Amino acid sequence: MSKLQNFISELQGYKKIAIFGYGVEGKSFHAFAKKYLPEVEIRIVDKAYSGEENYLDGLAEAELIIKSPGISLHNLGIAYDDYNFTSITELFIKHFGSQIIGVTGTKGKSTLVTLIDSMLKNAGKKSLLCGNIGLPPLEIMEQIDDESFVVMELSSHQLHHINYSPHIAILTNLFAEHLDYYESEEEYYRAKFNIFLHQKRDDIFITNLPNQEKFFSKAELKAKHFYNVHDKELKVPYTFDIKQGYIHHASLQILEQLRELLGIDTAAYTKTLREFQTLPHRLEYVGEVDGVSYINDSIATIPEATIEAIKILKDVDTLIVGGYDRGIDYDGLAAFLCESDVANIICFSDTGKQIYEKIEVCKHQKHIEYVDDLEESVQKAAQCAKSRVLLSPAASSFNSYKNFMERGEHFRALVTKIKG
Repeated sequence: MSKLQNFISELQGYKKIAIFGYGVEGKSFHAFAKKYLPEVEIRIVDKAYSGEENYLDGLAEAELIIKSPGISLHNLGIAYDDYNFTSITELFIKHFGSQIIGVTGTKGKSTLVTLIDSMLKNAGKKSLLCGNIGLPPLEIMEQIDDESFVVMELSSHQLHHINYSPHIAILTNLFAEHLDYYESEEEYYRAKFNIFLHQKRDDIFITNLPNQEKFFSKAELKAKHFYNVHDKELKVPYTFDIKQGYIHHASLQILEQLRELLGIDTAAYTKTLREFQTLPHRLEYVGEVDGVSYINDSIATIPEATIEAIKILKDVDTLIVGGYDRGIDYDGLAAFLCESDVANIICFSDTGKQIYEKIEVCKHQKHIEYVDDLEESVQKAAQCAKSRVLLSPAASSFNSYKNFMERGEHFRALVTKIKG
């Protein structure tokens, strides 16, 4: 049987399956079940969908539960072993893992999977992109043949509790994140490590961690092909400009290592870099007003991402920072900002107030303000900026926006507004 047939056959063995969480992945599985599992009873366990206060009772009635990644069992007081949980990610990697290039990390996942997918296609190979970047894997399964590469962005939530790993696993970086979802910082890291912990001997693992021994031991690695490219010398055959966007050095190191392993020629690699255009909200060039360029880096939801953005752009003279307070430590960012060449720092919202209080000590050498919201921040930035304004919040947006995308879109609209 084909891999798709095996996938379907496994699920046909159940009489009752519950979809726990009716978001993008839950709806994708429901559509899949209607097509391929007509004999299986499907129950949707989702408070917003059912409107029932006792909606969790539906879990006990199912033989198998497809859990959506957005649901934190820890926050619901449910142990993973309480029910027969699985996920679309786990099932997909179980059956198609030999063809998957999986990418995870705290930051840089979406850019890297986009680059890998483009590089493979430029080399004349069949590549399918899916996962956390937006397309559920079930929606590409019918397109996969024996020659296909599947490039898959994997979040910590998707990797949590899974027992299978992709043939090629890539871990970009690690910083404390999503601590409102996990029981501890260590649990978040261990979720990420599932991308390589279940690999086989002939699999491949690539990382760019500068201090990997702090997180895991080599004894935990199953794959004999292990590459840490952090200190690898890299000569990039292309120079990026602000309107095109920038690729972090770490992503380029990983991409270079992968192209060597896959035998991708220099021409296809260079074409990939030349055609690169940054994804929305990731060091995205928004426009220029009165000689000042505006950059949207709303994806920066942790301090480390903001620090890296300033380093990459080099000539940021005005920074807009702040957002939702998730208990993250901002001491390191404050120290960096005081020592940096950023002349104007506009702080807003909850974490903006914290950062403002921490950097008040360098007020004698910088223009520092605290304001209420993003709109006022952009107005203040327009008044003092001379070369470049960077929105890189170093915090999530959940107290004011649905997500970082909505925040970034608001920033774009505000820049358009000051253009007149």
